[in-house]
Amino acid sequence: MVSKRIRFISSLININDKVLDIGTDHAFLPIYLIKNNITTIADGSDLSSNVLKSANENVRKYSLEDNIKLFLSDGIKSIDISKYNTFVIAGMGFHTIKEILSNGNLKNINKMIIQSNNNYEELRKFVNKIGYRIIKDYYIQDKNKTYLILLIQKGKQQLTDIEYACGIYDKNNEWYYSYIIEKYKKILNKLPDKNDSNINSLINYYTKYLSIGKIEE
Repeated sequence: MVSKRIRFISSLININDKVLDIGTDHAFLPIYLIKNNITTIADGSDLSSNVLKSANENVRKYSLEDNIKLFLSDGIKSIDISKYNTFVIAGMGFHTIKEILSNGNLKNINKMIIQSNNNYEELRKFVNKIGYRIIKDYYIQDKNKTYLILLIQKGKQQLTDIEYACGIYDKNNEWYYSYIIEKYKKILNKLPDKNDSNINSLINYYTKYLSIGKIEE
């Protein structure tokens, strides 16, 4: 069964997107995109030959060998990316994502969907720095895990400190703001220094976002 995370990422893709799924793992995303006619080009890459073997088996299982190309590559180093206009990078840490995007010509890549496992503030600053703007921050829960998924497009953007730290305000994300405040409060209670400035700043930021929603009601 396809995960909620993959189905959500698929919902952000349209027929004009020529997709390369970097770190495709078992190729579930390209298979889902092609099977459901969401787009006509959806290929994948992975660093692990063992993982790619499994991905190829999955592609053959659905008789999609003529539709999906899989590449053994460290990021995009061994791939001609000129045919793609959309990257999906999901399930990696920020520093790996940064390395991938710093080692390629991105001039044809107009859209990216990025799900990082950490360092959200650094990620937002980085995508702005390399010439992309964040369209929306999405938070989803899948199997008791919370994921941030960024939809970004080529363009200039300068966010505020609170937006870099917490994302662009969206009333639909208020459940996450409440969740993360409670999470940080629990962390703070376990620390010897209850005045940790970074954590307290984040709690204050997310509390401000919740207050925006109350004002709008």
